[in-house]
Parts: sequence; C-alpha cells; structure tokens
Amino acid sequence: MVYSNNDTLTKLNTFAQLLYCVKFFRFVFFFYSFLSFVFWFLNCFEVDWLYLFNWLFVIPYQIVGALGYRVDGISVDFSLAIIGGASLILGFAFDFVVNNLYNRVLDLQEEETRKIKQRRMRERKTVRRTAPAAGMNIENPMENSKLLFIIMPHTHKIKRKKEDLELTFQEVEIWKQRINKKLLENVSYSKPMQKGYYRKNLFLMYKDFNYVDDFIYYIRPTLDSIVLEFRRYGISVSFCYVLSALAQMQNLEKELDCMDTILSLNFVNDIIVTNRFKVTYDNKATHQYSMEFKGEYNLSKNLSISNKQPLYALIDRRSGE
Repeated sequence: MVYSNNDTLTKLNTFAQLLYCVKFFRFVFFFYSFLSFVFWFLNCFEVDWLYLFNWLFVIPYQIVGALGYRVDGISVDFSLAIIGGASLILGFAFDFVVNNLYNRVLDLQEEETRKIKQRRMRERKTVRRTAPAAGMNIENPMENSKLLFIIMPHTHKIKRKKEDLELTFQEVEIWKQRINKKLLENVSYSKPMQKGYYRKNLFLMYKDFNYVDDFIYYIRPTLDSIVLEFRRYGISVSFCYVLSALAQMQNLEKELDCMDTILSLNFVNDIIVTNRFKVTYDNKATHQYSMEFKGEYNLSKNLSISNKQPLYALIDRRSGE
C-alpha cells in the first residue's frame, strides 16, 4: 500500500514490509530448537522409532562433528541438545538483527517523509516569489472555495496465530482515536483553518482550495508512515478518505454529512472526490491529477429520497496511481 511519488520512500516502504514478513522466520529456529530438545530427551530413553526422523538432523549432526565434538567416555549423546541450543541462539540473533534493521528502515522512512515536506515547502515559497514577477495570473472563478477533507481509519489485528481474537468494538475505537491523534500531529504543519470530528470521523478544512496539490502530496506519505508505525503494535490500518470543495461556510455541515455517507461506501485507500470538488479543480490553472469516474451513488441517508451524485478517484498523472 505505497502511495508516495518519491522513489526512495517507496523503496523504504517496500523493504520495511519485506523485513516485517521475514522476521517471522525466527519461529523456524525456535521450533527446530524445541524439536531437538524433545528428540534428545526421547533419545536418552532409547525410543526405537526415533530413527525415522534422523533425516531432520543429518546436516546439524555433521556440523557438530566437524566442530570437533566427541562423546567418547560419555554415556549420553548431547549432540541434539547442542543442536537445540544453537538453534535457540540463532533464533534470538536473527530476531535481534532483523528487528534492528526494521526499526532503522522505519527511522529512515520518517526522515525521508520529513525531507519531502521540507522540500515541498521550499518549492511553494519559490513559486510564490516568482509568480508575480513572471506576470502569472492565478485567479480563477473558484478562488474563495475552501478545501475539505474527511478520513475514517479501519483497524484489524494482525493475527500471528489462528487462535488470536479479533479486536473488540471498544478496542477498535481506542485504536482509531490513537490513529487520529497521530494524524493530527503529523498534519499540524499545514495549519488547517478548522479541524474537528463529524460523527467520530476526523475532518480538516483549509481556507484556500489551491492548497489541494500540496495537501495530497503530503498526506500520502503521512498515511504510509502511520500504517507502518501501528504495524509495530500488531495493528493493520487502512483508510477511507474524501475530498470536497466548500464555497459557503453555512453549508459545512451539509457537505460533511454527504462526505460521511461516501465514507460508508468503503473505497479503501482511494482518493475519492465529490462532483463539487471536480468542478472546482477543473477551474484550476494547472492540473497535476486526473479523475477516474467511479459511478453514481445515492448519497441520501433517507432511502425514500434519491440523491444520485457522481464520484471520482483522483489519479496522479505522473505515476498513474
């Protein structure tokens, strides 16, 4: 689930996901160690059928022999115990190395995200300084429109065992609160005009709709970093989010109500935008994103009233994502 247009950040995200999967290989060492100790214990009692499983220990036996281990004068063969102990040590060593690599990659990913934010801020300052000198006219008919964003996180427990239980309703709400809090911390630099919760879903509003390209540029790696961070706690996170435009403040609650209904359609990890957003965005002088038609949906909460509206997904022209 990588959204960043930055190649380095994309590679870091992919490598972090790979390390997260690889670190479970430590259980192979632990299981082999357990098996070795069990068979060593049974071998002490000379259980006849153990020879059927000799193939499991052929190579470790050869390694133990090559290391100069001798059993002369000793009534009990400790080879399997040595193999079990070595497997246990290897398991802990493997876990230590992979976890340190994983945490290091997460640190690099956070650092890269910070660099992206700083670079983008410098680019914006440069554009603001050069635009008047070049005689650029950035006025458009929707200049006073505001940018509106609402998001709903979905959380699931990463099950490491079949018997692991799914999160309870109370646990889901607690994790959502922690995710929203983290998201607010990460977007504080953008200084939204207004922020709050609408039916438990976090929303942000910016006074200038033209901030939209910068906002999307930042929000993608921000959400990626949150996904990786909470995976450390064994929680899988995905997001549904919607963007719209607001021309008049008195329509804020009505627009949020409509966007909240769109969230319930569960377009996971797509940037869903309203028709009002599309009309406003089409009036911008430049267009970094194109829009993919997702269909018409009845967005009325009253089933007896039809309120069909077109919805779109925002597509980055440069990456095709």
